Amino acid sequence: MKNPVLREKDITIEEHRYQVRRMFAPHRLELMQQRRLWIKRTERWITDYLLPGVAIKVEHIHPYLQLCTSEHQHDVWRYFRLWGSIPYNRGCGRLLRYLIRDRGQPGHPIVGITALSSPILICNPRDAWIGWEYPGDRALKRQKLLTCLDLSVSMALPPYNHLTAGKMISLAMLSEQVRKDYADKFRDQATPTGLNENRLALITTTSIYGSSVQYNRLRLHNHLAYILVGYTEGYGNAHLTEQEFTEMETYLRNEGRPIPKGWGTGRSCRLRVYTAYARHRSKLPQAPNHRQPRAVYVAPLGETTREFLRGETPYIRPYKYHMGDLIHIWKQEWLAKRIANREVMETFRKSNPLERLLTKQMEELAEELAGGW
Repeated sequence: MKNPVLREKDITIEEHRYQVRRMFAPHRLELMQQRRLWIKRTERWITDYLLPGVAIKVEHIHPYLQLCTSEHQHDVWRYFRLWGSIPYNRGCGRLLRYLIRDRGQPGHPIVGITALSSPILICNPRDAWIGWEYPGDRALKRQKLLTCLDLSVSMALPPYNHLTAGKMISLAMLSEQVRKDYADKFRDQATPTGLNENRLALITTTSIYGSSVQYNRLRLHNHLAYILVGYTEGYGNAHLTEQEFTEMETYLRNEGRPIPKGWGTGRSCRLRVYTAYARHRSKLPQAPNHRQPRAVYVAPLGETTREFLRGETPYIRPYKYHMGDLIHIWKQEWLAKRIANREVMETFRKSNPLERLLTKQMEELAEELAGGW
C-alpha cells in the first residue's frame, strides 16, 4: 500500500522525508527555543542517560520499560522527545509515557521513548477495519475508544536506532506490562462524561512517511503485529508554530468565538482552533489540507479485538505477550542480523549521542532555516 504522496508527486521516499522535515522545522525550532534555558539546565545531567556506541556491549543489551511516574522521569522523556523531527503537543485525555532503557549497560542508558495517548474520535481507516459506522455507532465508539490507545510517540535514540531498536519498541508496546500499567492507572478514573474503562484491546499508530520499516514485517504467533489499514486524508496542525496558533486563538476570542480547552471539551484543541479560524477568517469549509497523509496501523491485543470493539462480545481474549518473550523475538529476528553486519556495526560504533545534544541541534537547525533550507 504505497504512500499516495509518492504516487501523486512522483518522488522518492528520501525526497518525501526531506519535505516533511522541512515543513515541520520552523515549529520544531520554535519549541526548542522556547525551552532554551530549560534545555541548558537539563544538559547538566542528561548525559548520565546516554552512552556512545563504542561503549556499549551489544551482547549484553537487555531492554526494559520504565513507566514515567516522577517529574524527573517526565523531564528525561520531554528532553528526548525534542530530538524528534515532528513537533509534539501533549493534548488531552489519557496518557502513558515510557522510557526504554538498557539494563545490560552501566547506568541503564536510554534506548528510546514512547507515549500512548487517547485516540482521535474519527479515523476512517481504523474505523473501517473495526467495522464502526458513523454516526450510527457514535455512542459505542465513545465507550470502546477507552479500550484503545494511540502510539503517538515512538522514538529509538542513537546509537540504538542503528540496531532496529524501533522495532523492539513497537513490540514492547504490545506487552502484558503495558496492559497492566493501563489497568492500574485508570482503574478508578472516569472520563468527564462519566465513562469508566481500564481494559486495553487495541493499539493504533500512524507514520507520516508512509509504510514504515518500524512496523512492517513484525510478526507474533504467525500474524502481523501491526497491520497497515490505510492512510489519513492529510489534515493536521503539527506544522503550525505556537505563534501562529496563539494568533488564531486571539482572533477567535476577539470575534466572540473562543474555543474551550481541557479534557472533556472535545477533540484536539489545536485542530478545533485551526478549523474554526479557517472557517471564520478565510471562509473555508475546513482547515487546509497539508497534503502529508499518514499511514494508519492497528495492533490488536486479543483474538476477539474487533468483535469486542463492535460490541459483539464482552471478551477481548488477550494474547498476553510477555516482555521477555518479545525481546527474545526481536533479538533473534532483527538484532542478531544487525550485529552480524559489519557496515551497520561500524556506523553503530561511530554513533555518539553525546555529540547530538539539543543545544547543538538547535544551533544547526537555526542555521539551516536562516539559509533558506
